[in-house]
Amino acid sequence: MWLSLLVGCGALVAYVLVGYPLLLRAIVAIRGPRAIRQADITPSVSLVISAFNEADVIASKIDNALALDYPADLLQIVVISDASDDGTDAIVQGYEARGVRLQRMAERRGKTAGLNATLPRLTSEIVVFSDANAIYEPDAIRKLVRNFADPDVGCVTGEARYLGDADGAADEGEGTYWNYEMQLKRLETAVGSSVGGDGAIYAIRRHLWQTLPDDGINDFLNPLQIVAAGWRGVYEPEAICHEEAAGDTNKEYRRRVRIISRSWRAVWRASDVLKPWKVGFFAVSIVSHKVLRWFTGLFLLGIGLGALGLVLPPLIAAAPWVWAALSAMVLLVMAVPETRRILQVAWYFGVLNLASVVGLLKGTFGQTSGVWTPPRLTAGTSGRTGVVDLWTGSGLVAGVLLLAWFGVMLEQHPDLVRVVFWASLSVMVYLFAGYPLLIASVGFFRHRPVNAGPHEDAELPSVTLLVAAHDEEDVIARKLQNCLEVNYPQDRLRVVVASDGSRDRTHAIARSFADRGVALLAYPRRRGKIATLAQAMQTVESEIVVMTDANAFMRPNAVRALVRNFRNPRVGAVSGDVVLTGDRAALAMPEDLYYRYERWLQRAESELGSMVGVDGALYALRRSLFQPPPSDTVLDDMAVPMSVIRQGMRVVFEPDAVAFEHGSRSAWEEFSRKTRIVAGAVQFLRRGRRQIPWAAPQAVFSLISHKVLRWMSPVIGAIFFMSCFALRNQGLPFAILWWSAVVAMGIGLLGCVEWLRRLLPIGVCYYFGMVHVAAAAGMLRGIIGGQAVAWQRFPRTPVSPA
Repeated sequence: MWLSLLVGCGALVAYVLVGYPLLLRAIVAIRGPRAIRQADITPSVSLVISAFNEADVIASKIDNALALDYPADLLQIVVISDASDDGTDAIVQGYEARGVRLQRMAERRGKTAGLNATLPRLTSEIVVFSDANAIYEPDAIRKLVRNFADPDVGCVTGEARYLGDADGAADEGEGTYWNYEMQLKRLETAVGSSVGGDGAIYAIRRHLWQTLPDDGINDFLNPLQIVAAGWRGVYEPEAICHEEAAGDTNKEYRRRVRIISRSWRAVWRASDVLKPWKVGFFAVSIVSHKVLRWFTGLFLLGIGLGALGLVLPPLIAAAPWVWAALSAMVLLVMAVPETRRILQVAWYFGVLNLASVVGLLKGTFGQTSGVWTPPRLTAGTSGRTGVVDLWTGSGLVAGVLLLAWFGVMLEQHPDLVRVVFWASLSVMVYLFAGYPLLIASVGFFRHRPVNAGPHEDAELPSVTLLVAAHDEEDVIARKLQNCLEVNYPQDRLRVVVASDGSRDRTHAIARSFADRGVALLAYPRRRGKIATLAQAMQTVESEIVVMTDANAFMRPNAVRALVRNFRNPRVGAVSGDVVLTGDRAALAMPEDLYYRYERWLQRAESELGSMVGVDGALYALRRSLFQPPPSDTVLDDMAVPMSVIRQGMRVVFEPDAVAFEHGSRSAWEEFSRKTRIVAGAVQFLRRGRRQIPWAAPQAVFSLISHKVLRWMSPVIGAIFFMSCFALRNQGLPFAILWWSAVVAMGIGLLGCVEWLRRLLPIGVCYYFGMVHVAAAAGMLRGIIGGQAVAWQRFPRTPVSPA
């Protein structure tokens, strides 16, 4: 098994890196290069420059464009500003007298959306696409367009040369990578067509432009469409531009993730390029140059697992010698500077392959965006995110390797493996079946109902509906209307919007409700939900505060249903029931099953004493009990109710307080949400003993059984999986368990195809696997301490509370 895995994955990596270039060379050597009929032609050209907040470089770019060696009356310069707000537009308008045209997008929608809006208005024969930081050689456009003298050529890509920066690993690695890429493009052009373009410098015949999806990657999908239509896409090495490299490995990692996630989806949007009977050898080029390249990270992981399985036993026996060899390597690198270049290139290679795996996951789960941020704008702001992503991804890979080592070790110790098997199986059974049965049984004999009847209107406490918001222009008007329509006396109800650094129209929309009593607390700097809520709570004077998200729409009786529980003086906080609705990326069935299970557990815990968390989209608490947690707290809906329980009060569930919100539109959105939850949970546990309500035994027991073990389930499940592997030859029951687990994983992988997720068995296996991988990533993020406090915004849609 290990040898097959090692040889199979090794052969694929060897083909991608060496075999495919050799195949191209062999074809060229046997058949000869396919000629391009070039001529010194000067068709009309539109140079289209995409820009977002490029005030630092846009003037230099336009000056460079105006100085190009091309007839001025045949060259139109168009700058597309993607709703820039840093003065870029004013700089461009200063060149209007020299013929430079500004195309401003009213709202930020991404590069491709800007191209879709601009290209139909152009009249030139050729369109050249460029970035704001790409400085062209004087003859670059002439060298591009000479290839269009060949009537078979529809797309021409130039050569972008990258200037060095401070990060040696990025410089050395990126230089080596791009030299390799340029050689491939030369060979592919000699065979027929090169794969893809370069957004900094590529040209097409204008009439070949097709409107692209806003999240499509134009310099990859557009050339694919052109080749699929029967045209050639060629590489012109003498059409040169210069631009800065990403700047460091973290930025390059983020850039590669974004490119690959969008390119992966682009292949399926132009699926004709995968059909050899339509595009000939180009289908082989797409698979070899791109698709298999993107999977190289997984192939390398397979090589690592295979090698580990084969050599681990002798390595363990020779541990002192292995340690000595590693120490010698470290000393060699420190003593001989030339060896560092090899390590820098190797590190860059590893980062690219990790980015490929993450990009494939994001593309598969549908998490792609057409909106970009120039790397030069991210210095000092998002670098931490890149570091965390790198460490999280590396930690997951290391975890898989450690798991393989654990499986090999177990095979060497048959007595230990049975202990591990039964222990991990017992914990898994307890977690998913034993604990629910236990609390159901205890609840049958002993439960603590709230016994809260409805208030008379004259007895109703004052309530503040506190809406946390960040860039909520899509839903905030409907949300405020929903808040004002709840069935609660208006003289006892106040609506407050706490805006966490919103930059869209959220503030203007909220202020338009001022005459209806809505108050806006507009905080200029984004600090995260809990810091925003804590500051807003200082202005609240009502007896009860209902925390609610901007995209959660309440039924009219929701507030009354929450408030009635406070007639019981022991109740300190009440959680509502938030129902997911809408088209949810084929996750609806398994997600609904999961949430029904969760709601049942919460109701059972509530009847025993207290539930151990609330739904952050809709919950209420006594204002006097609010104790602000640290401002970097990720999970306010865990920290706040735990604080209430520590003060000797109950946290209960109210099934009649119903709100609706749109469920996850993509699997990646759900994955990101689960990752954030588990990362926040680990942060909560790391805060130590002061966070745990030790005086409430039921709450502590539920916290461990319902939450802590759930958060640890990826580790427990992985141990169980490898113990099944080690016992697979020890009897039929173990073999059945092992192959059942393998089949379930295979069925789950089928869920990567979205329409297959709609089949319940596939959807359940897929969702189960996804949430466990997300939990593993969340654990690593929580341990690293890298989960951002500010929540990630996904598209919002108002839903009906009916």
